[in-house]
Amino acid sequence: MPQDEQRVTQVRGSMKGLATRLVGLSGGAENIMECTHCTTRLRLRLRNSDLVDKERLNEISEVQGLFVRTGQLQIILGPEAVVKVTRQVNGLLEAAATSTPRRQKARNGFEASSSKKCGTFSLLSRLLEAVQFFSDVVVPVIPLFVGTGLLLGLLGLMGAMGWNDPGNVGFRALSLLTGSAFQLMAVLFGYHTAKRFGGTPVLGAAMGLIMTHPDFLELTGLVTEKASMRVPFMAPQFEHQGALIPTILSTLLLTFIEKGLRRRLPSWGAFPLASFISFAMAGGIAVLIIGPITFRLGGALGGWLEQLFASSGVLFGLLLGGIYSSIVIAGLHHGIQAVEAGLISNPDIGVNFLLPIWSMANVAQAGAGLAVYVGTRDTALRKVALPASITALFGITEPIVYGVNLKLGRPFLGAAAGGAVGGAYVAFHKVVSNSFGLTGIPMTAFVLQPGPMNLIHYLTGFLLALITAFCATWLLGTKQTFMHEGLAKRLGKRSGIGDDHENQKNTE
Repeated sequence: MPQDEQRVTQVRGSMKGLATRLVGLSGGAENIMECTHCTTRLRLRLRNSDLVDKERLNEISEVQGLFVRTGQLQIILGPEAVVKVTRQVNGLLEAAATSTPRRQKARNGFEASSSKKCGTFSLLSRLLEAVQFFSDVVVPVIPLFVGTGLLLGLLGLMGAMGWNDPGNVGFRALSLLTGSAFQLMAVLFGYHTAKRFGGTPVLGAAMGLIMTHPDFLELTGLVTEKASMRVPFMAPQFEHQGALIPTILSTLLLTFIEKGLRRRLPSWGAFPLASFISFAMAGGIAVLIIGPITFRLGGALGGWLEQLFASSGVLFGLLLGGIYSSIVIAGLHHGIQAVEAGLISNPDIGVNFLLPIWSMANVAQAGAGLAVYVGTRDTALRKVALPASITALFGITEPIVYGVNLKLGRPFLGAAAGGAVGGAYVAFHKVVSNSFGLTGIPMTAFVLQPGPMNLIHYLTGFLLALITAFCATWLLGTKQTFMHEGLAKRLGKRSGIGDDHENQKNTE
């Protein structure tokens, strides 16, 4: 027992030491406005990205890669370390905040960084900022979708085995868990939207409740029959769904009004009056204007995507499966997750037909990495390629993409070919998922509930993507890099995605 405690203490000490180095080389605690994380990346929102010491950060053995995009520093640490390091970094930031007052304006994210002052208010920069906003809102909710999706897969398995008797207490308990989790979806989106822009989070959560309240739906004439009667495999959600975008927009309006009032009202009346006036004004506008318009626009967008998916499935899957890994490198994939959440919450759709295509692209990265492992004699590269490929089969692709495939270039193209073939197959057979957030092998739980043929076609596409990527990479070869290092740097800088090719490195 003492040895176990000593080991835990050593791990905590190493994580705290790593966090201290990361904070110091990122410009110090005063330069960091917010610290979050996704599956493998530590995300630091910075005041001034020019203060980041990329060279020294890249020398840290635990850092698998890093890049700066739209004022946010993303450091790839891997799934094991990122949660622990994030906890330690937030502890350091809280300690610094108590000792040194930090400007609320910067903490709320409205202070321009030096990159913005250099004239990067281009269309691409604005697009990346919008995507980053959706990322900040969607990423904290992903664990809920992952857990609920796995529960739905378990429910589907119980149904297939005939254990879905309404009198079965276990089945009813699991159904209650999944239904309650999805009912909280709009509330959580409202909470995190308000938090992201410096408003009062509980007011944002209340806005989510308004957007899903039955009286609001009756008042605006948006009540529809139960969606579960029309869409057989959808998630168990509210009688009316599709409130995500209305909730986000309504909460944004509420936050801007609240912050404006707090700046102008006297200190003695700012606390009660700002909340009261902003909630009343934003709530009224949301009920009368934002809600009805965005509900219908969201339904139209979802219907258009569904029609496109139904009419040109093969081309749809071929294109998206081929380019998805490039979308991830550009940092746009979290914005797509907001679209996926909208599809699931749409009463006329209720399923996610994008996630199976994304999964094929991720599986293809594993196939390309396995081809590198088999085809190379570089011992260091083989040590990275095999475990990173196995990790990619479980949905975490950063190690294989940044550590192997993107560095060599040709394997990345082979993975694109595999993703295109697998994506075309699953799109042709209309493979769907009941959630989002997991790909690869774990995603089988998401595709089980819609039926056995849905699962069979998913697994077939899985193998097609894996084998095609392996063969394409084998034919393209892996001995020489596809792009000269200098050209890769220039392309990376020109595209505004940071020094990805310069900063990625292998880990043993």
